[in-house]
Amino acid sequence: MGLCHDGQVTTKPALALTGVMLAALGFIGTLGPFGTDAYLPAFPAMADDLRVTPSYIGLTLSLFTIGMAVGQFFLGSLSDRIGRKTVIVGGGLLMAVASAIAGFAADASVLIVLCLFMGLSASAGVVGGRAVVADLTHGEAAVRPFTILGMVVSIGPIIGPIGGTLLLTLGGWRAIFFGLAIFAVASSVFVAIAVPESLPRDKRHTGGVTQMFRTAGTILRDRQYLAFAILIWFGFGMLFTYISRSSFIVEHNLGLPPAVYSASFGINGIGLVLAGLLTTRLAKFVRPRRLIRVGVIAQLTAFACLWIVVLTGASSPWTVLPILFVLASSMGFIFGPATAMAMEHVRFASGTALALMGSVQFLAAAVAVTISGIVNPDALVALAEVGSVASVLVLVALIMGRARTVTTSPTS
Repeated sequence: MGLCHDGQVTTKPALALTGVMLAALGFIGTLGPFGTDAYLPAFPAMADDLRVTPSYIGLTLSLFTIGMAVGQFFLGSLSDRIGRKTVIVGGGLLMAVASAIAGFAADASVLIVLCLFMGLSASAGVVGGRAVVADLTHGEAAVRPFTILGMVVSIGPIIGPIGGTLLLTLGGWRAIFFGLAIFAVASSVFVAIAVPESLPRDKRHTGGVTQMFRTAGTILRDRQYLAFAILIWFGFGMLFTYISRSSFIVEHNLGLPPAVYSASFGINGIGLVLAGLLTTRLAKFVRPRRLIRVGVIAQLTAFACLWIVVLTGASSPWTVLPILFVLASSMGFIFGPATAMAMEHVRFASGTALALMGSVQFLAAAVAVTISGIVNPDALVALAEVGSVASVLVLVALIMGRARTVTTSPTS
């Protein structure tokens, strides 16, 4: 609404992204990434209680991840048509319902279907939150909020098992799903109170599924968007390769107890957070592409060191654990700046653009995890093989993005 001063109506001020709004978006954005891994520690208990094999109960994670990927695409595009807030809050509440029902599930097949719906609904917070940031920030000003939200997506799978273990200890595996339901309700209420609608009605898109795919095709033809989106996809694939192989590396390759693995996993998560926080500070003075370069160089250096360790047989806690720390932390320099660069030319449909980015991001993670489990039985070698290929492709995408940016805007 306009403001009246002495009978005069002033122009409505532009909506600004505040710290409270970003906190609310980050809170609800954690739902999906946290939820995918929160019940991993409970797999044996779930399989025993529901009388199925561990591999069958593992389908809950597969369907949750597929739901996250598919949901981001359709809900991100939907937010371009009906607004961000409705999609985010509605998705959070649906997540709460699905999680609560899952807590009462007496059949594994029903639980698997519910996990699919949990992934679909939880994806609204991830893609919707990013769309709000894209609506309210531009250029280098977008690096800081995108970094924070990217950090949330990255840290969720890391802290998920920790929270899941705590709930499992307190109340069994069903308590994990009830806890996710409470988390979903709380985050939805937080967004409903703290986050206004960021997409005005006159900027919303009309049309059905055909128009959605047509818009997606237009976005994918933007070479700068595609280059930096690819960078994020392969970077996320590298991160999930590390996450999926890390326990085997620490406990099997290095022969360390589970308590040491938990400690190292937590320390690496802290490293990722600190790298993200540093990126938000540096974004005021350093251009996004240079921040990405720091992360890419760190990754490539870590993988070069890892190959030396693998080829020389010099694996030990003193050589491997620092490498894992650098690999996890490096993504803190990449997600936010790369997202900001990708969005520069496609803000006319930011929901769809971010939906594409998020959908393929989770699909890339699933593919990377699958390949790393097949390519080599030695977890350390598998990480070196799959992760280094992903990092080289990240470098190629960065070079592609630089060429496109220089062509279109030499000063960017």
